[in-house]
Amino acid sequence: MSAPAKSATPVAPVAPAVVESKDWTKATTPELLSGSEDELSVLDAKAKERRRRKQVRREERQCREAEEKRAREEAERKACKEVEHVKVEAERKAREEVERKAHEQAEKERAESQAWAESQQRKAAEEAAKQRAVEVAAKQKTTAQEASKKRAREEPEAGLVGEVR
Repeated sequence: MSAPAKSATPVAPVAPAVVESKDWTKATTPELLSGSEDELSVLDAKAKERRRRKQVRREERQCREAEEKRAREEAERKACKEVEHVKVEAERKAREEVERKAHEQAEKERAESQAWAESQQRKAAEEAAKQRAVEVAAKQKTTAQEASKKRAREEPEAGLVGEVR
């Protein structure tokens, strides 16, 4: 009592009206054909569904690729803007550094010039003071000499005046 072997091809049930036919091929052919048509329509439907799913996956992949491309382009745009910003900032800092160094150099030169001018003024003042000191000393010497001559002249007169009495 074993079970009947199953075949790979489906067997359509036999309709009671056709059973009366003695030719079994005539009896089963319309049913097989109708089953084949159903089977073909099912296969067509499955193929259409596979194509539809494949199309949906393709569209999803294309959408995903387009989104990734937009994201990449946006990232590149942002990177370019950032590079440009960094470049402008670096140029600004370099310009400020050059201006700062030029200002420091100008200040240094001004300070050196001022120090030189002050030293020249000090030297001139010292020279003027020395000159005045020399003039005052010369004047004092002259005055002392004149006073000494005057005393020398007055002393003999004084001596004469003292003898006259």
